[in-house]
Amino acid sequence: MSSWRDKPTELLLASGGLLVVVYFLVPRGNAQSVIYDVIGVTSAVLIAVGMRRNAPSLRAPWLLFALGNLFFAVADIIFNIIVNPPVPSVADAFYLAGYPLLVLGLLLLLFAAGGHRRIAALGDAAIVTSGFVLLQWVFVLDAIVDMPGLGVGERVVTAAYPLMDIVLLAGLAGFFVTAAWRTPAFLLLVTSIFFLLVADEAYGVGPNSYRSGDWVDAGWLVSYLLWAATALHPSMRELSSPARRPQRRLNVGSGRIAMLMGTLLAPAAVLLIQDLRGIGAPVAAVVSASAVISVMVVLRLAGILRALERIRTRERLARADSEQAQRLLEAQNVRLVEADRMKDEFVALISHDLRTPLTSIMGYVELSLDEELGDDARSFLEVVSRSSNRLLRLVDDLLFVARLQSGRLDLTPSRLDLNEVARQAAEEARGRADAKDLELVVDANGPVPVDADRGRMFQLLDNLISNAVKFTPDGGTIEIRVRANGDACLEVCDTGIGFTAAEAARVFERFYRTDRAVERQVPGTGLGLFIAAAIADAHGGRISAHPREGGGAVFKVELPLAT
Repeated sequence: MSSWRDKPTELLLASGGLLVVVYFLVPRGNAQSVIYDVIGVTSAVLIAVGMRRNAPSLRAPWLLFALGNLFFAVADIIFNIIVNPPVPSVADAFYLAGYPLLVLGLLLLLFAAGGHRRIAALGDAAIVTSGFVLLQWVFVLDAIVDMPGLGVGERVVTAAYPLMDIVLLAGLAGFFVTAAWRTPAFLLLVTSIFFLLVADEAYGVGPNSYRSGDWVDAGWLVSYLLWAATALHPSMRELSSPARRPQRRLNVGSGRIAMLMGTLLAPAAVLLIQDLRGIGAPVAAVVSASAVISVMVVLRLAGILRALERIRTRERLARADSEQAQRLLEAQNVRLVEADRMKDEFVALISHDLRTPLTSIMGYVELSLDEELGDDARSFLEVVSRSSNRLLRLVDDLLFVARLQSGRLDLTPSRLDLNEVARQAAEEARGRADAKDLELVVDANGPVPVDADRGRMFQLLDNLISNAVKFTPDGGTIEIRVRANGDACLEVCDTGIGFTAAEAARVFERFYRTDRAVERQVPGTGLGLFIAAAIADAHGGRISAHPREGGGAVFKVELPLAT
Protein backbone atom coordinates (compact mmCIF):
# COMPACT_ATOMS: atom_id res chain seq x y z
CA MET A 1 0.00 0.00 0.00
CA SER A 2 1.30 3.49 -0.90
CA SER A 3 2.34 5.87 1.85
CA TRP A 4 -0.03 8.65 2.88
CA ARG A 5 2.87 11.04 3.45
CA ASP A 6 3.24 13.60 0.66
CA LYS A 7 4.15 17.19 1.46
CA PRO A 8 2.29 18.95 -1.40
CA THR A 9 -0.88 16.97 -0.64
CA GLU A 10 -0.59 17.65 3.09
CA LEU A 11 0.02 21.36 2.46
CA LEU A 12 -3.02 21.54 0.18
CA LEU A 13 -5.32 19.84 2.71
CA ALA A 14 -4.06 21.99 5.58
CA SER A 15 -4.31 25.32 3.73
CA GLY A 16 -7.56 24.36 2.02
CA GLY A 17 -9.13 23.23 5.30
CA LEU A 18 -8.14 26.56 6.89
CA LEU A 19 -9.70 28.42 3.96
CA VAL A 20 -12.96 26.49 4.39
CA VAL A 21 -13.04 27.49 8.06
CA VAL A 22 -12.43 31.12 7.07
CA TYR A 23 -15.28 30.86 4.57
CA PHE A 24 -17.78 30.17 7.35
CA LEU A 25 -16.28 32.82 9.65
CA VAL A 26 -16.60 35.76 7.24
CA PRO A 27 -20.00 37.42 6.74
CA ARG A 28 -22.25 36.21 3.96
CA GLY A 29 -21.82 38.08 0.72
CA ASN A 30 -18.97 38.97 -1.60
CA ALA A 31 -16.17 37.83 0.74
CA GLN A 32 -17.66 34.36 1.00
CA SER A 33 -18.30 34.22 -2.74
CA VAL A 34 -14.68 35.11 -3.54
CA ILE A 35 -13.33 32.41 -1.21
CA TYR A 36 -15.75 29.85 -2.65
CA ASP A 37 -14.79 30.70 -6.24
CA VAL A 38 -11.07 30.68 -5.47
CA ILE A 39 -11.33 27.18 -3.98
CA GLY A 40 -13.30 25.90 -6.99
CA VAL A 41 -11.00 27.34 -9.68
CA THR A 42 -7.86 26.37 -7.73
CA SER A 43 -9.13 22.78 -7.50
CA ALA A 44 -9.41 22.50 -11.28
CA VAL A 45 -5.95 24.03 -11.75
CA LEU A 46 -4.33 21.75 -9.15
CA ILE A 47 -5.82 18.66 -10.78
CA ALA A 48 -3.99 19.63 -13.98
CA VAL A 49 -0.82 20.37 -11.98
CA GLY A 50 -1.03 16.98 -10.25
CA MET A 51 -1.46 15.25 -13.60
CA ARG A 52 1.70 16.95 -14.88
CA ARG A 53 3.63 16.27 -11.65
CA ASN A 54 2.81 12.56 -11.36
CA ALA A 55 2.58 11.77 -15.09
CA PRO A 56 0.03 8.88 -14.96
CA SER A 57 -0.01 6.39 -17.81
CA LEU A 58 -3.54 7.56 -18.71
CA ARG A 59 -4.09 11.34 -18.66
CA ALA A 60 -7.55 11.61 -20.20
CA PRO A 61 -9.47 10.88 -16.94
CA TRP A 62 -7.59 13.63 -15.10
CA LEU A 63 -8.22 16.13 -17.86
CA LEU A 64 -11.93 15.26 -17.59
CA PHE A 65 -11.82 15.64 -13.78
CA ALA A 66 -10.12 19.05 -14.14
CA LEU A 67 -12.64 20.15 -16.78
CA GLY A 68 -15.61 18.89 -14.74
CA ASN A 69 -14.49 20.77 -11.63
CA LEU A 70 -13.77 23.86 -13.74
CA PHE A 71 -17.33 23.71 -15.07
CA PHE A 72 -18.60 23.55 -11.48
CA ALA A 73 -16.39 26.53 -10.55
CA VAL A 74 -17.60 28.57 -13.55
CA ALA A 75 -21.19 27.76 -12.60
CA ASP A 76 -20.45 28.91 -9.02
CA ILE A 77 -19.04 32.19 -10.32
CA ILE A 78 -22.10 32.76 -12.52
CA PHE A 79 -24.37 31.84 -9.61
CA ASN A 80 -22.60 34.36 -7.35
CA ILE A 81 -22.58 37.14 -9.97
CA ILE A 82 -26.25 36.65 -10.81
CA VAL A 83 -27.76 36.45 -7.36
CA ASN A 84 -30.48 33.80 -7.35
CA PRO A 85 -30.41 33.24 -11.14
CA PRO A 86 -33.55 31.92 -12.80
CA VAL A 87 -34.00 28.24 -13.54
CA PRO A 88 -32.87 27.21 -16.10
CA SER A 89 -29.81 29.48 -16.50
CA VAL A 90 -26.28 29.42 -17.89
CA ALA A 91 -25.08 28.33 -14.45
CA ASP A 92 -27.32 25.22 -14.67
CA ALA A 93 -25.79 24.35 -18.05
CA PHE A 94 -22.28 24.38 -16.59
CA TYR A 95 -23.34 22.49 -13.46
CA LEU A 96 -25.11 19.75 -15.41
CA ALA A 97 -22.29 19.49 -17.96
CA GLY A 98 -19.75 18.83 -15.19
CA TYR A 99 -21.32 15.58 -13.96
CA PRO A 100 -20.96 13.57 -17.24
CA LEU A 101 -17.32 14.68 -17.46
CA LEU A 102 -16.60 13.29 -13.99
CA VAL A 103 -18.47 10.06 -14.75
CA LEU A 104 -16.64 9.61 -18.05
CA GLY A 105 -13.31 10.05 -16.25
CA LEU A 106 -14.31 7.38 -13.71
CA LEU A 107 -15.31 4.99 -16.50
CA LEU A 108 -11.97 5.52 -18.28
CA LEU A 109 -10.14 4.61 -15.05
CA LEU A 110 -12.44 1.62 -14.66
CA PHE A 111 -11.54 0.29 -18.12
CA ALA A 112 -7.83 1.10 -17.78
CA ALA A 113 -7.64 -0.84 -14.50
CA GLY A 114 -9.49 -3.82 -15.94
CA GLY A 115 -12.45 -3.46 -13.57
CA HIS A 116 -14.93 -3.90 -16.44
CA ARG A 117 -13.98 -7.60 -16.54
CA ARG A 118 -15.23 -8.18 -12.99
CA ILE A 119 -18.81 -8.82 -14.03
CA ALA A 120 -19.97 -10.05 -10.62
CA ALA A 121 -18.63 -6.96 -8.85
CA LEU A 122 -20.26 -4.71 -11.45
CA GLY A 123 -23.52 -6.54 -10.74
CA ASP A 124 -23.16 -5.59 -7.07
CA ALA A 125 -22.58 -1.98 -8.13
CA ALA A 126 -25.75 -2.11 -10.25
CA ILE A 127 -27.74 -3.40 -7.25
CA VAL A 128 -26.53 -0.53 -5.05
CA THR A 129 -27.29 1.97 -7.80
CA SER A 130 -30.82 0.58 -8.14
CA GLY A 131 -31.43 1.12 -4.43
CA PHE A 132 -30.13 4.69 -4.72
CA VAL A 133 -32.45 5.30 -7.70
CA LEU A 134 -35.42 4.31 -5.53
CA LEU A 135 -34.35 6.69 -2.74
CA GLN A 136 -33.82 9.52 -5.23
CA TRP A 137 -37.21 8.98 -6.76
CA VAL A 138 -39.17 8.76 -3.52
CA PHE A 139 -37.46 11.53 -1.54
CA VAL A 140 -36.32 13.94 -4.28
CA LEU A 141 -37.65 13.35 -7.81
CA ASP A 142 -41.25 12.57 -6.86
CA ALA A 143 -41.48 15.85 -4.97
CA ILE A 144 -40.08 17.73 -7.97
CA VAL A 145 -42.52 16.12 -10.37
CA ASP A 146 -45.48 16.99 -8.14
CA MET A 147 -44.19 20.45 -7.17
CA PRO A 148 -46.82 23.03 -8.21
CA GLY A 149 -45.97 26.22 -10.06
CA LEU A 150 -42.94 24.90 -11.96
CA GLY A 151 -42.63 25.36 -15.70
CA VAL A 152 -41.50 22.55 -17.95
CA GLY A 153 -37.94 23.86 -18.29
CA GLU A 154 -37.61 24.56 -14.58
CA ARG A 155 -39.01 21.16 -13.69
CA VAL A 156 -36.64 19.37 -16.13
CA VAL A 157 -33.55 21.20 -14.90
CA THR A 158 -34.46 20.75 -11.24
CA ALA A 159 -34.97 17.02 -11.78
CA ALA A 160 -31.75 16.76 -13.76
CA TYR A 161 -29.59 17.38 -10.67
CA PRO A 162 -30.67 14.27 -8.72
CA LEU A 163 -30.53 12.30 -11.96
CA MET A 164 -26.91 13.41 -12.39
CA ASP A 165 -26.22 12.26 -8.84
CA ILE A 166 -27.53 8.82 -9.86
CA VAL A 167 -25.19 8.81 -12.87
CA LEU A 168 -22.26 9.90 -10.66
CA LEU A 169 -22.99 7.22 -8.06
CA ALA A 170 -23.22 4.60 -10.81
CA GLY A 171 -19.81 5.66 -12.12
CA LEU A 172 -18.34 5.61 -8.62
CA ALA A 173 -19.84 2.19 -7.84
CA GLY A 174 -18.37 0.80 -11.04
CA PHE A 175 -14.97 2.33 -10.32
CA PHE A 176 -15.14 0.83 -6.83
CA VAL A 177 -14.42 -2.63 -8.28
CA THR A 178 -10.97 -1.72 -9.67
CA ALA A 179 -7.68 -2.98 -8.25
CA ALA A 180 -6.73 0.34 -6.61
CA TRP A 181 -8.17 -0.53 -3.19
CA ARG A 182 -6.65 1.20 -0.18
CA THR A 183 -4.33 3.50 -2.09
CA PRO A 184 -4.47 7.05 -0.69
CA ALA A 185 -5.59 8.48 -4.04
CA PHE A 186 -8.45 5.99 -4.25
CA LEU A 187 -9.71 6.83 -0.77
CA LEU A 188 -9.36 10.58 -1.41
CA LEU A 189 -11.33 10.27 -4.66
CA VAL A 190 -14.10 8.21 -3.08
CA THR A 191 -14.36 10.61 -0.15
CA SER A 192 -14.52 13.58 -2.52
CA ILE A 193 -17.44 12.10 -4.46
CA PHE A 194 -19.12 11.14 -1.18
CA PHE A 195 -19.08 14.76 0.03
CA LEU A 196 -20.34 15.94 -3.36
CA LEU A 197 -23.27 13.50 -3.28
CA VAL A 198 -24.15 14.30 0.36
CA ALA A 199 -24.19 18.03 -0.40
CA ASP A 200 -26.24 17.49 -3.55
CA GLU A 201 -28.77 15.34 -1.69
CA ALA A 202 -29.06 17.84 1.14
CA TYR A 203 -29.67 20.59 -1.40
CA GLY A 204 -32.10 18.45 -3.38
CA VAL A 205 -34.29 17.73 -0.32
CA GLY A 206 -34.81 21.45 0.35
CA PRO A 207 -33.68 23.55 -2.61
CA ASN A 208 -35.98 26.46 -1.76
CA SER A 209 -34.55 26.84 1.75
CA TYR A 210 -30.91 27.00 0.61
CA ARG A 211 -28.92 30.21 1.03
CA SER A 212 -25.30 30.88 0.08
CA GLY A 213 -23.10 30.26 3.11
CA ASP A 214 -25.24 27.43 4.53
CA TRP A 215 -23.51 24.34 5.98
CA VAL A 216 -24.27 22.47 2.74
CA ASP A 217 -21.48 24.49 1.11
CA ALA A 218 -18.98 22.61 3.28
CA GLY A 219 -19.68 19.41 1.33
CA TRP A 220 -19.00 21.05 -2.02
CA LEU A 221 -15.90 22.89 -0.75
CA VAL A 222 -14.40 19.74 0.80
CA SER A 223 -15.15 17.87 -2.41
CA TYR A 224 -13.17 20.47 -4.38
CA LEU A 225 -10.20 20.09 -2.02
CA LEU A 226 -10.22 16.30 -2.12
CA TRP A 227 -10.38 16.20 -5.93
CA ALA A 228 -7.22 18.32 -6.02
CA ALA A 229 -5.55 16.24 -3.28
CA THR A 230 -6.30 13.06 -5.25
CA ALA A 231 -4.51 14.41 -8.32
CA LEU A 232 -1.53 15.73 -6.33
CA HIS A 233 -0.86 12.50 -4.43
CA PRO A 234 1.70 10.22 -6.18
CA SER A 235 -0.54 7.16 -5.71
CA MET A 236 -2.91 8.58 -8.34
CA ARG A 237 -0.76 6.76 -10.91
CA GLU A 238 -2.00 3.44 -9.51
CA LEU A 239 -5.65 4.24 -10.21
CA SER A 240 -5.25 3.41 -13.89
CA SER A 241 -2.89 0.45 -13.35
CA PRO A 242 -4.40 -2.93 -14.25
CA ALA A 243 -4.58 -5.63 -11.62
CA ARG A 244 -1.52 -7.90 -11.69
CA ARG A 245 -3.70 -10.95 -11.53
CA PRO A 246 -7.46 -11.36 -11.44
CA GLN A 247 -8.86 -12.85 -8.27
CA ARG A 248 -9.63 -16.57 -8.52
CA ARG A 249 -11.34 -16.98 -5.18
CA LEU A 250 -14.99 -16.57 -4.34
CA ASN A 251 -15.47 -13.35 -2.39
CA VAL A 252 -18.62 -13.54 -0.27
CA GLY A 253 -17.52 -11.52 2.73
CA SER A 254 -19.88 -10.19 5.38
CA GLY A 255 -19.66 -6.67 3.94
CA ARG A 256 -20.90 -7.84 0.55
CA ILE A 257 -23.75 -9.84 2.09
CA ALA A 258 -24.75 -6.86 4.26
CA MET A 259 -24.78 -4.62 1.17
CA LEU A 260 -27.04 -7.01 -0.74
CA MET A 261 -29.34 -7.42 2.24
CA GLY A 262 -29.54 -3.67 2.87
CA THR A 263 -30.39 -2.94 -0.76
CA LEU A 264 -33.00 -5.71 -0.77
CA LEU A 265 -34.66 -4.16 2.30
CA ALA A 266 -34.53 -0.61 0.89
CA PRO A 267 -38.09 -0.71 -0.60
CA ALA A 268 -39.54 -1.89 2.73
CA ALA A 269 -37.58 0.82 4.55
CA VAL A 270 -38.95 3.47 2.16
CA LEU A 271 -42.52 2.36 2.79
CA LEU A 272 -41.99 2.44 6.55
CA ILE A 273 -40.40 5.90 6.51
CA GLN A 274 -43.13 7.36 4.35
CA ASP A 275 -45.78 5.77 6.55
CA LEU A 276 -44.19 7.26 9.67
CA ARG A 277 -44.12 10.66 7.96
CA GLY A 278 -47.76 10.28 7.03
CA ILE A 279 -46.95 10.62 3.35
CA GLY A 280 -48.16 8.19 0.75
CA ALA A 281 -45.40 6.38 -1.04
CA PRO A 282 -45.42 5.99 -4.84
CA VAL A 283 -46.47 2.35 -4.87
CA ALA A 284 -45.69 1.77 -8.55
CA ALA A 285 -42.12 3.05 -8.14
CA VAL A 286 -41.52 1.06 -4.94
CA VAL A 287 -42.93 -2.14 -6.43
CA SER A 288 -40.93 -1.73 -9.65
CA ALA A 289 -37.72 -1.02 -7.79
CA SER A 290 -38.38 -3.89 -5.39
CA ALA A 291 -38.89 -6.29 -8.29
CA VAL A 292 -35.73 -5.13 -10.09
CA ILE A 293 -33.60 -5.27 -6.94
CA SER A 294 -34.99 -8.67 -5.92
CA VAL A 295 -34.31 -10.17 -9.34
CA MET A 296 -30.77 -8.76 -9.39
CA VAL A 297 -30.03 -9.99 -5.86
CA VAL A 298 -31.40 -13.46 -6.66
CA LEU A 299 -29.32 -13.58 -9.84
CA ARG A 300 -26.27 -12.50 -7.86
CA LEU A 301 -26.84 -15.18 -5.22
CA ALA A 302 -27.40 -17.75 -7.97
CA GLY A 303 -24.08 -16.68 -9.48
CA ILE A 304 -22.37 -17.10 -6.11
CA LEU A 305 -23.87 -20.59 -5.73
CA ARG A 306 -22.81 -21.58 -9.25
CA ALA A 307 -19.29 -20.26 -8.58
CA LEU A 308 -19.20 -22.20 -5.32
CA GLU A 309 -20.27 -25.37 -7.13
CA ARG A 310 -17.56 -24.82 -9.77
CA ILE A 311 -14.99 -24.42 -7.01
CA ARG A 312 -16.17 -27.63 -5.36
CA THR A 313 -16.02 -29.46 -8.68
CA ARG A 314 -12.48 -28.24 -9.27
CA GLU A 315 -11.53 -29.31 -5.75
CA ARG A 316 -12.98 -32.80 -6.28
CA LEU A 317 -11.13 -33.15 -9.58
CA ALA A 318 -7.92 -31.85 -8.03
CA ARG A 319 -8.28 -34.25 -5.11
CA ALA A 320 -8.88 -37.17 -7.49
CA ASP A 321 -5.83 -36.16 -9.56
CA SER A 322 -3.77 -35.86 -6.39
CA GLU A 323 -4.80 -39.33 -5.19
CA GLN A 324 -4.04 -40.80 -8.60
CA ALA A 325 -0.64 -39.09 -8.64
CA GLN A 326 0.04 -40.40 -5.14
CA ARG A 327 -0.74 -43.95 -6.22
CA LEU A 328 1.47 -43.63 -9.28
CA LEU A 329 4.25 -42.16 -7.14
CA GLU A 330 4.04 -45.02 -4.65
CA ALA A 331 4.17 -47.56 -7.47
CA GLN A 332 7.13 -45.74 -9.01
CA ASN A 333 8.92 -45.67 -5.65
CA VAL A 334 8.45 -49.44 -5.30
CA ARG A 335 9.92 -49.95 -8.78
CA LEU A 336 12.83 -47.63 -7.99
CA VAL A 337 13.61 -49.43 -4.74
CA GLU A 338 13.52 -52.77 -6.54
CA ALA A 339 15.72 -51.44 -9.34
CA ASP A 340 18.19 -50.07 -6.78
CA ARG A 341 18.27 -53.44 -4.99
CA MET A 342 18.88 -55.27 -8.24
CA LYS A 343 21.62 -52.83 -9.16
CA ASP A 344 23.39 -53.37 -5.83
CA GLU A 345 23.10 -57.13 -6.23
CA PHE A 346 24.48 -56.87 -9.75
CA VAL A 347 27.41 -54.74 -8.60
CA ALA A 348 28.15 -57.10 -5.72
CA LEU A 349 28.00 -60.12 -8.03
CA ILE A 350 30.22 -58.59 -10.69
CA SER A 351 32.66 -57.23 -8.12
CA HIS A 352 32.94 -60.66 -6.48
CA ASP A 353 33.54 -62.32 -9.82
CA LEU A 354 36.19 -59.69 -10.70
CA ARG A 355 38.05 -60.12 -7.43
CA THR A 356 39.11 -63.73 -8.08
CA PRO A 357 40.84 -63.18 -11.44
CA LEU A 358 42.37 -59.93 -10.16
CA THR A 359 43.91 -61.75 -7.21
CA SER A 360 45.40 -64.31 -9.60
CA ILE A 361 46.79 -61.59 -11.87
CA MET A 362 48.37 -59.75 -8.94
CA GLY A 363 49.89 -62.96 -7.55
CA TYR A 364 51.52 -63.92 -10.86
CA VAL A 365 52.76 -60.35 -11.36
CA GLU A 366 54.43 -60.40 -7.92
CA LEU A 367 56.06 -63.76 -8.74
CA SER A 368 57.28 -62.43 -12.07
CA LEU A 369 58.76 -59.33 -10.45
CA ASP A 370 60.82 -61.56 -8.16
CA GLU A 371 62.57 -63.02 -11.18
CA GLU A 372 65.51 -61.59 -13.10
CA LEU A 373 63.94 -59.32 -15.74
CA GLY A 374 65.05 -56.73 -18.20
CA ASP A 375 64.31 -53.08 -17.48
CA ASP A 376 61.52 -52.85 -20.06
CA ALA A 377 59.79 -56.03 -18.86
CA ARG A 378 60.04 -54.98 -15.20
CA SER A 379 58.62 -51.55 -16.08
CA PHE A 380 55.69 -53.13 -17.91
CA LEU A 381 54.94 -55.51 -15.02
CA GLU A 382 55.08 -52.65 -12.48
CA VAL A 383 52.43 -50.80 -14.53
CA VAL A 384 50.29 -53.97 -14.49
CA SER A 385 50.80 -54.26 -10.72
CA ARG A 386 49.78 -50.67 -10.03
CA SER A 387 46.75 -50.91 -12.29
CA SER A 388 45.71 -54.20 -10.70
CA ASN A 389 46.00 -52.72 -7.22
CA ARG A 390 43.89 -49.73 -8.27
CA LEU A 391 41.28 -51.99 -9.85
CA LEU A 392 41.22 -54.23 -6.75
CA ARG A 393 40.70 -51.18 -4.59
CA LEU A 394 37.73 -50.15 -6.77
CA VAL A 395 36.27 -53.66 -6.52
CA ASP A 396 36.64 -53.59 -2.74
CA ASP A 397 34.90 -50.23 -2.61
CA LEU A 398 32.01 -51.49 -4.74
CA LEU A 399 31.65 -54.59 -2.56
CA PHE A 400 31.66 -52.41 0.57
CA VAL A 401 28.94 -50.14 -0.83
CA ALA A 402 26.85 -53.16 -1.83
CA ARG A 403 27.10 -54.61 1.69
CA LEU A 404 26.33 -51.22 3.16
CA GLN A 405 23.21 -50.78 1.00
CA SER A 406 21.96 -54.22 1.99
CA GLY A 407 22.55 -53.48 5.69
CA ARG A 408 25.34 -56.05 6.08
CA LEU A 409 28.14 -53.86 7.47
CA ASP A 410 29.66 -56.08 10.16
CA LEU A 411 31.88 -54.49 12.82
CA THR A 412 34.20 -56.16 15.32
CA PRO A 413 34.95 -53.40 17.83
CA SER A 414 37.92 -53.51 20.21
CA ARG A 415 39.87 -51.01 22.30
CA LEU A 416 42.15 -49.01 19.96
CA ASP A 417 44.52 -46.08 20.23
CA LEU A 418 43.50 -43.71 17.43
CA ASN A 419 47.03 -42.23 17.46
CA GLU A 420 48.51 -45.63 16.59
CA VAL A 421 46.01 -46.21 13.77
CA ALA A 422 46.73 -42.72 12.37
CA ARG A 423 50.51 -43.31 12.38
CA GLN A 424 50.09 -46.70 10.69
CA ALA A 425 47.85 -45.22 7.97
CA ALA A 426 50.37 -42.42 7.43
CA GLU A 427 53.24 -44.88 7.07
CA GLU A 428 51.24 -46.91 4.55
CA ALA A 429 50.69 -43.73 2.48
CA ARG A 430 54.29 -42.49 2.85
CA GLY A 431 55.43 -43.99 -0.43
CA ARG A 432 52.61 -42.34 -2.41
CA ALA A 433 53.29 -39.02 -0.71
CA ASP A 434 57.04 -39.19 -1.42
CA ALA A 435 56.33 -39.92 -5.07
CA LYS A 436 54.66 -36.47 -5.30
CA ASP A 437 57.19 -34.78 -2.99
CA LEU A 438 54.44 -34.18 -0.41
CA GLU A 439 55.21 -33.44 3.23
CA LEU A 440 53.17 -35.84 5.36
CA VAL A 441 53.01 -34.71 9.01
CA VAL A 442 51.38 -36.60 11.91
CA ASP A 443 50.52 -34.54 15.00
CA ALA A 444 49.40 -37.16 17.54
CA ASN A 445 50.51 -36.75 21.15
CA GLY A 446 49.16 -39.01 23.88
CA PRO A 447 46.80 -41.97 23.58
CA VAL A 448 43.24 -41.40 22.26
CA PRO A 449 41.29 -44.58 23.11
CA VAL A 450 38.23 -45.57 21.09
CA ASP A 451 36.10 -48.71 20.81
CA ALA A 452 36.11 -49.41 17.08
CA ASP A 453 36.73 -51.95 14.36
CA ARG A 454 40.45 -51.70 13.62
CA GLY A 455 40.15 -52.67 9.96
CA ARG A 456 37.34 -50.17 9.33
CA MET A 457 39.17 -47.39 11.19
CA PHE A 458 42.24 -48.02 9.07
CA GLN A 459 40.06 -48.01 5.94
CA LEU A 460 38.48 -44.68 6.97
CA LEU A 461 41.89 -43.03 7.56
CA ASP A 462 43.40 -44.55 4.45
CA ASN A 463 40.53 -43.17 2.35
CA LEU A 464 40.96 -39.67 3.79
CA ILE A 465 44.77 -39.68 3.41
CA SER A 466 44.60 -41.17 -0.11
CA ASN A 467 42.06 -38.50 -1.02
CA ALA A 468 44.42 -35.78 0.27
CA VAL A 469 47.41 -37.25 -1.61
CA LYS A 470 45.38 -37.46 -4.83
CA PHE A 471 44.12 -33.86 -4.77
CA THR A 472 47.25 -32.13 -3.45
CA PRO A 473 49.70 -30.87 -6.11
CA ASP A 474 53.39 -31.79 -5.96
CA GLY A 475 55.29 -30.11 -3.14
CA GLY A 476 52.21 -29.62 -0.93
CA THR A 477 51.59 -30.56 2.68
CA ILE A 478 49.25 -33.05 4.37
CA GLU A 479 48.78 -32.88 8.13
CA ILE A 480 47.07 -35.51 10.28
CA ARG A 481 46.01 -34.35 13.75
CA VAL A 482 44.61 -36.54 16.56
CA ARG A 483 43.19 -35.02 19.75
CA ALA A 484 41.00 -36.02 22.68
CA ASN A 485 38.64 -33.15 23.48
CA GLY A 486 35.39 -34.55 24.86
CA ASP A 487 35.40 -36.81 21.80
CA ALA A 488 38.14 -38.45 19.82
CA CYS A 489 38.86 -35.94 17.10
CA LEU A 490 40.87 -36.65 13.95
CA GLU A 491 41.59 -34.09 11.23
CA VAL A 492 43.21 -34.50 7.81
CA CYS A 493 44.25 -31.15 6.33
CA ASP A 494 45.80 -30.62 2.91
CA THR A 495 46.92 -27.80 0.64
CA GLY A 496 45.22 -29.29 -2.41
CA ILE A 497 42.73 -27.95 -4.94
CA GLY A 498 39.95 -27.82 -2.31
CA PHE A 499 36.26 -27.22 -2.96
CA THR A 500 33.59 -24.57 -2.43
CA ALA A 501 31.40 -24.23 0.65
CA ALA A 502 28.40 -25.43 -1.39
CA GLU A 503 30.32 -28.53 -2.55
CA ALA A 504 31.42 -29.28 1.04
CA ALA A 505 27.86 -30.31 1.88
CA ARG A 506 27.88 -32.90 -0.94
CA VAL A 507 31.37 -34.42 -0.94
CA PHE A 508 30.15 -37.41 1.12
CA GLU A 509 27.43 -38.32 -1.38
CA ARG A 510 27.89 -41.54 -3.34
CA PHE A 511 29.68 -41.02 -6.70
CA TYR A 512 29.82 -37.24 -6.20
CA ARG A 513 32.86 -35.43 -7.63
CA THR A 514 33.59 -31.71 -7.39
CA ASP A 515 33.80 -29.47 -10.44
CA ARG A 516 37.53 -28.90 -9.90
CA ALA A 517 38.19 -32.65 -9.80
CA VAL A 518 36.31 -33.13 -13.07
CA GLU A 519 38.00 -30.15 -14.76
CA ARG A 520 41.51 -31.36 -13.78
CA GLN A 521 40.64 -34.94 -14.72
CA VAL A 522 41.73 -36.31 -11.35
CA PRO A 523 40.93 -40.05 -11.38
CA GLY A 524 38.40 -41.37 -8.92
CA THR A 525 34.90 -42.80 -8.48
CA GLY A 526 33.49 -40.62 -5.71
CA LEU A 527 33.18 -43.59 -3.35
CA GLY A 528 36.07 -43.04 -0.92
CA LEU A 529 34.49 -40.21 1.09
CA PHE A 530 31.09 -41.93 0.98
CA ILE A 531 32.65 -45.03 2.55
CA ALA A 532 34.50 -42.92 5.15
CA ALA A 533 31.23 -41.24 6.17
CA ALA A 534 29.46 -44.60 6.40
CA ILE A 535 32.20 -46.03 8.66
CA ALA A 536 32.14 -42.97 10.94
CA ASP A 537 28.36 -43.16 11.18
CA ALA A 538 28.44 -46.92 11.94
CA HIS A 539 30.73 -46.16 14.91
CA GLY A 540 28.34 -43.53 16.31
CA GLY A 541 30.53 -40.69 15.09
CA ARG A 542 30.28 -37.97 12.48
CA ILE A 543 32.44 -36.59 9.69
CA SER A 544 32.49 -33.11 8.17
CA ALA A 545 34.40 -31.18 5.54
CA HIS A 546 35.09 -27.51 4.92
CA PRO A 547 37.44 -25.45 2.75
CA ARG A 548 40.80 -24.68 4.36
CA GLU A 549 41.77 -21.04 4.78
CA GLY A 550 44.51 -20.31 2.27
CA GLY A 551 43.46 -23.18 -0.01
CA GLY A 552 42.93 -26.87 0.38
CA ALA A 553 40.49 -28.89 2.46
CA VAL A 554 39.94 -30.02 6.05
CA PHE A 555 38.18 -33.30 6.90
CA LYS A 556 37.20 -33.79 10.53
CA VAL A 557 36.13 -37.09 12.13
CA GLU A 558 34.64 -37.15 15.64
CA LEU A 559 34.18 -40.47 17.49
CA PRO A 560 33.06 -41.30 21.04
CA LEU A 561 35.97 -41.79 23.44
CA ALA A 562 36.28 -45.20 25.06
CA THR A 563 35.07 -45.21 28.66
